[in-house]
Amino acid sequence: MKKVASVLMRLLFILIILYPACILTASCFGYGFELINISAFAVVIAVLSVSVVVGDFIYNNTLEKKGLRILSAVIAPLSLINAVLCIFALPKIPVITGVLISVICCFYLTAKYGKPTVLKKITLTLSGLTILPIGFISFVLLFFGNIGQNTVVQAVESPSGKYYAQVIDSDQGALGGDTFVDVYEKNGIRTVIFKMEKKPQRVYSGDWGEFDDMQIYWKDDERLIINSTEYKIK
Repeated sequence: MKKVASVLMRLLFILIILYPACILTASCFGYGFELINISAFAVVIAVLSVSVVVGDFIYNNTLEKKGLRILSAVIAPLSLINAVLCIFALPKIPVITGVLISVICCFYLTAKYGKPTVLKKITLTLSGLTILPIGFISFVLLFFGNIGQNTVVQAVESPSGKYYAQVIDSDQGALGGDTFVDVYEKNGIRTVIFKMEKKPQRVYSGDWGEFDDMQIYWKDDERLIINSTEYKIK
């Protein structure tokens, strides 16, 4: 059983750092990284976290190896970082519930097994100070996150197909809204698990509702015409 617990703990650690690490790595190269199904990822993280903790309750002291204790010492703050990114990506009840279950389990693992003691105390203190802000942010996003809604109303491909422009209606409810035009480069990667594409270039920002009468077309691959004004693509 100790071997199974060791494998599950390592797998949990890998999954918790995977999403933040992919976002950071992609960002360094000017790309955006997104999971296709954040809800499923949150559920998997929650189930795995609970499995590790339940296994520890049944078979006490299953994470005694030095390497696992070091992982335990840092898994609480890492789980919080993962939780924040998941909640910002999709502030829905299944996601918030899943990542918060994982955070609670990871706090337990850090408190019980974290070594060295100094590192454990530092990570628990810092993590504890961020729980209330994260809870408040989760509440706000859950109940007010859907007030603003972005809708792609038109997509225009460049002559060679290298780029495509999206006209976005950003409806902010009582606050009004905006009309944006973002240009994407078709050089991304899309799989059944994730997608990664170059961050878009926002070439136009205007008043809400402008998209109804907007005239937009490509002059060539480097120049986009919006309402008779030329915008160069970098």
